[in-house]
Amino acid sequence: MLIKNGTILHFENLSVEKADILIKGNRIEKVAKNIESTPGEEVIDAKNFFVTSGFANTHAHVPMVLFRGSAEDVKSTDWFNKYIWVYEQNLTPHDIYIGALLGAAEMLLNGVTTVFDHYFEMQEVFKAFTEVGIRGDLAWAVFGRGENSDENFKKAMEFTESYGGKSDLITVSLGPHSPYICPEGFLKKVAEISKQSGLKVHIHVSEEEWEVEKSLKETGKTPIAYLNSLGILKEGTILAHAYYATDEELQLIKDTGARIAHAAKTYMRFGFMKDLLPRALKAGVDIALATDGPASNANLSIFEVARDAALLAKLSVKDAEAGRIEQVVPLLSRGTAFTGRRVGQVKEGFLADLVLIKKDSVSLVPETNIFANILYSLSARDIDTVLVNGNIVVKHGNLVNINLSDLLKEARKSAKHLVVRNADKPMQTFGK
Repeated sequence: MLIKNGTILHFENLSVEKADILIKGNRIEKVAKNIESTPGEEVIDAKNFFVTSGFANTHAHVPMVLFRGSAEDVKSTDWFNKYIWVYEQNLTPHDIYIGALLGAAEMLLNGVTTVFDHYFEMQEVFKAFTEVGIRGDLAWAVFGRGENSDENFKKAMEFTESYGGKSDLITVSLGPHSPYICPEGFLKKVAEISKQSGLKVHIHVSEEEWEVEKSLKETGKTPIAYLNSLGILKEGTILAHAYYATDEELQLIKDTGARIAHAAKTYMRFGFMKDLLPRALKAGVDIALATDGPASNANLSIFEVARDAALLAKLSVKDAEAGRIEQVVPLLSRGTAFTGRRVGQVKEGFLADLVLIKKDSVSLVPETNIFANILYSLSARDIDTVLVNGNIVVKHGNLVNINLSDLLKEARKSAKHLVVRNADKPMQTFGK
């Protein structure tokens, strides 16, 4: 495949390059001007498009799209204990499959080509992601305690062993829920499995202030320091949130090679304003953007998260110069590299995950500062074509691999039986 006459927007250094892009198999073979096409080669004329690397969503619960709108304008403790952790007990494997398809479809139409999903029954998510053609890293969420915890952990491990390396698109990780739910012995076991297998750990931590207080009271350590003492913090570990991380913990994250998934919109919807992003950027921590679940975020748009992150950074320190364009725009695709694969840049040798954005958009004209437009003005209607692994998965704003109309019917059918109180208590307890 040859993409001709494109205007490449390099997020990593905010530079603009006019060039052709030659794709061989699943990789970018050449980026240069005036590349000649060969007979039979598919050619895309990109003269009316900006070409960018695919966006990354570094922490999500994708099938939760089926719970969109089911727990609004409530405190986080009620969101978990009175709504979501009650409703999730109604999920069937088929619901998770349909939710994963719907969420993946939404992400691709918004330019997200890589997602790190943390949920249940991940064989269904694997199936859905493979069908729709999105790149994913799948971590089966496990609690380590409660009803059927041993059986669930066994299923999670069977999944990682069976599906790791099974697809060019999908990687797998270990998914303990959090230090406030998972027992110490269980976390130590996960750390040992990670050490022996080389699998990443994807875990929630320090999302709210009470988690820090609880950890200090019970362990004498802040949550991230506690995880480090158990061997969880290491190269490649994905810390979902870390929103209440101390400066000392940020240094610990940097030193161990762990990473942060920053879900700004979720924090804002629950009324939490912290200066994590400015402090993490200053500390040199590897941080990228995340939607979290669409039941708390409302959608799976990563460029919406980016602008929320920029605005939250400014508000949190009361400084218009915080959350700068050159700091936040690179975060749109930086998380793709969390997979451990060479992806996330429009350069030779990188995997061909690309987005073609319409130049003739009412949101992007004039191009006085195109990267400001990308951060603050971009919308899903501006995304024309999306490639993942060298394959076109969105063409002229339409999904290529699935019938969206049929999917929407199935999603509505699943949602009807999910938002029902069939259980008298949540699956776990959120809060002190």
